[in-house]
Amino acid sequence: MAVTVGIPTYNRPELLREALGRITRQTYKDLEILISDNHSDDEAAVRAVVDSFTKSDPRIRFVRQEKNLGAIRNLKFLLDQAGGKYFLWAADDD
Repeated sequence: MAVTVGIPTYNRPELLREALGRITRQTYKDLEILISDNHSDDEAAVRAVVDSFTKSDPRIRFVRQEKNLGAIRNLKFLLDQAGGKYFLWAADDD
C-alpha cells in the first residue's frame, strides 16, 4: 500500500458521507482508506454510511472504537494502523 488516508469520525455521519464521497472518487488505486469511529452515539447511522461505500470500494477499512479515545488518541490510532508508505489525515468535516 502506498498511501493511507485516515478519517477520524465522531457523531457526524452526513459529513462522513461527504468526505468518503470525495476520497473514493480518487482514481489512484494504491490507496487505503481507514476510518476510525470514536464511539459515536448513533453507531447504526455511521455504520450505514460506511457500508454504503464498502459495497463498491474495497480500499475502505472501518474500525469502531469500543470507547471514546479522545481526539488525539483516535488520530494516533489511525496513524498506527496505517499500512501505506505515506499518510494523510482527512477529518470527516474537511
